[in-house]
Amino acid sequence: MTPRRLVSILAVLLGVVVTFYIVNPLHTPSHDPRLRLWGYTLFRQPSRSMEPTIRENAVFFVSAWEYRTSDPQVGDIVVFQYPPDPSVFYVKRVIATGGSTVEIRDGAVILDGHKLAEPYLEGETLQSDLAKTMAPIRVPSGSYFVLGDNRDNSADSRVWGFVPRSNIVGRAIH
Repeated sequence: MTPRRLVSILAVLLGVVVTFYIVNPLHTPSHDPRLRLWGYTLFRQPSRSMEPTIRENAVFFVSAWEYRTSDPQVGDIVVFQYPPDPSVFYVKRVIATGGSTVEIRDGAVILDGHKLAEPYLEGETLQSDLAKTMAPIRVPSGSYFVLGDNRDNSADSRVWGFVPRSNIVGRAIH
């Protein structure tokens, strides 16, 4: 193969990669080329907010493929752009989707009038008032209400509000 032919092939490949990145067929808001080109990337959990499910400093995969043709569901663990500062990424569990009503009574999440089964919290003792009580709120269409599994140590939708669908980067695979 001649050098000129090799340069031509590399230029075409680079053009395909750049086009794929710009088109963003997985519709992820992240600018991470690993997510835009392959649909997967690694994240590190910087806090204790998702313990015991995801430990502090744990590394896990995030897949943009999961939500290419569907939306996050209650119980999914998602990585998203933090609504007050989209340059920061958070990981939390989806508790309610758009159109649902969510509240917290005596530490139990009530979703559309029914206690939400949360086996991932079994054995956890809630201490803070924030983790024990929250007045009913309706989640706007196209948004999500998310909570950390470590309810006493998580800044989440109880504090800063809803996550728009457009902020969802992908699903955590842990």
